[in-house]
Amino acid sequence: MTAAAPTRTRAVGLALAPTVAGGMGVQVAVDDLELYDCYDLPELDLGTVGGISLSATCDQLFLGRHRALLEEFVRSGGRLLVNGHVVEPFLPGLARWRRLVYEGPRDLVISRLSPHPIWDGVDLDDVLFRTGVPGAHTFEELRAIGVAGFYGRGYHLDLPEGARVLNGIGPLQAPIDYTFALGAGEVVVHGGLDLLTFADPTRSTARFATTVIAWLRSDR
Repeated sequence: MTAAAPTRTRAVGLALAPTVAGGMGVQVAVDDLELYDCYDLPELDLGTVGGISLSATCDQLFLGRHRALLEEFVRSGGRLLVNGHVVEPFLPGLARWRRLVYEGPRDLVISRLSPHPIWDGVDLDDVLFRTGVPGAHTFEELRAIGVAGFYGRGYHLDLPEGARVLNGIGPLQAPIDYTFALGAGEVVVHGGLDLLTFADPTRSTARFATTVIAWLRSDR
């Protein structure tokens, strides 16, 4: 009798010196996300891991040295969320990040171009501005007191064949978020601060705390 294959449902977050504090661009602790230092990747048992979220803080040169491990994980059916600016592509299909030339918030507006479970129910107006002023604020209040561009200030060119652009930035809707298949798995790339840092309970972005994990665990 053949033993049953392990169920791949664990969601893992990798960051440089991971923290539960939720600093800028750092993988944050949410329910059902196991946090590890990115340098622990070669020692992790990925047999039961459904998805990995890579923080913008991860060492891309290190990830490149373990390209074969990551590629096998995705090709065998794993899901990978890549946050941040890819300057050293560490997987087939990853496009380099390019800095956007911008003058103001209008140039940084995020537009939905294609649906994806991670962004289900998220109003993209809620990612444009951030502020250190406590409490819930209307969009107009955020426009007056907030700073734009934390979600992203760049875009990707030379996307892999078959890639689907999920969200665009600025009037030209340049690709900031995209997805592509790699073997039996899927890669999602977000060219900005870690999506989980946007899980603000006072905004629709609170959904990231559940949609990201559900996608990593293949629940969506």
